[in-house]
Amino acid sequence: MRVELIWEANELVSAVVLSSILASLITTLADLNDRLLLGINGLAGRSWLFDSTVAFFRDNDLAKAGVIGCCFLAAWYGGKTTNGTTTRRKILIVGLIAAVCVIATTKVLSHTIFLPRPEIQSRKIYRLEGDQLVEMKRMPVRVPLDETSQKEYRALVNGDVETNDLGSFPSDHAGFFIAISLGIWLASRRLGLIALGWTILVILMGKMIGAQHTPLDIAAGAGVAIAEVTIIQYALRKRFSSWLDKLAGLTLSYSALSSALVFAVAFEVSSTMIHVRAFLGLLAAMRRHVLLGMS
Repeated sequence: MRVELIWEANELVSAVVLSSILASLITTLADLNDRLLLGINGLAGRSWLFDSTVAFFRDNDLAKAGVIGCCFLAAWYGGKTTNGTTTRRKILIVGLIAAVCVIATTKVLSHTIFLPRPEIQSRKIYRLEGDQLVEMKRMPVRVPLDETSQKEYRALVNGDVETNDLGSFPSDHAGFFIAISLGIWLASRRLGLIALGWTILVILMGKMIGAQHTPLDIAAGAGVAIAEVTIIQYALRKRFSSWLDKLAGLTLSYSALSSALVFAVAFEVSSTMIHVRAFLGLLAAMRRHVLLGMS
């Protein structure tokens, strides 16, 4: 009996120590995340020209992701032999499938986890914990001087907050563009490095400078992308290799049609599939109206 009590006491102490270490680690990571964000965001609010340039590459679809689309097209057509082209296209097709899965995952997570953008947390904001409202930690971020950021800040001060701004974890942009860039990298190392460099240094850095995402948001989105790209590339190329061979072969046999489709894909990549998502939203709305009419 005494031995059992000692064993239970040891287990309790171990659990308390582990819980304390875990809590300390989470606090340390949160503090590091805040410091990194404020350090990067500290570049904003000092120069209208700098902030406007960052905002242009952050918000303009062509400027933001045109380089990614160009790298994708170059990898698609860049094979030196027929076998090389077929292999590249198989990888890129699977990469596109993985990117769609990644953005679906990040969307579900961001709608599930309540974590407003840092720019939202610069104001006094509360969250519901149980039956009590608890004030969230405020982030003293700098507001960029470009016109769009100033307009959004004035709307925020007036209490106008978009639903999309209440779920920033994980970053959709990080997940989607890193997934696409990894697919390009697997097909062509040189083009993939260009795509990854542009994604990190231009697209994602602009998000942090503008206080739209924290480094933790970016890291989580990147983690989802790396995990799902790895799994899906392995699974599809292992289990459905013959189907991919046929599909890649069809892109060679019907080059004109495949070129048109690849252009559409590159166009959507440059806009984070926003038009496809809008179309799917329209279909969902039509379905609801049809069901309501039938009832």
